[in-house]
Amino acid sequence: MRMSLAQEILDILYRDPGTHRASKDALSDWILDSQPHGSPLDGTAVIQYLAEHQPDILARLKINTHVKEEIARVLDAIGHK
Repeated sequence: MRMSLAQEILDILYRDPGTHRASKDALSDWILDSQPHGSPLDGTAVIQYLAEHQPDILARLKINTHVKEEIARVLDAIGHK
């Protein structure tokens, strides 16, 4: 079974030693504060959050071979350049 886009993004970010703890903490806080408890995490919402609040992390994800095509599709769909 393939992971959801949101799961893949979180897996990449939380395993990456280059992602600062403060960025990981901010993302965790956003998830806890804004996403419905018990519901699957929405990959589009995660990408929108990163685009608005952590564009440096999004830029790194956009070149990751595992998720770059899916991220590009979401960004195109939401009209983000």
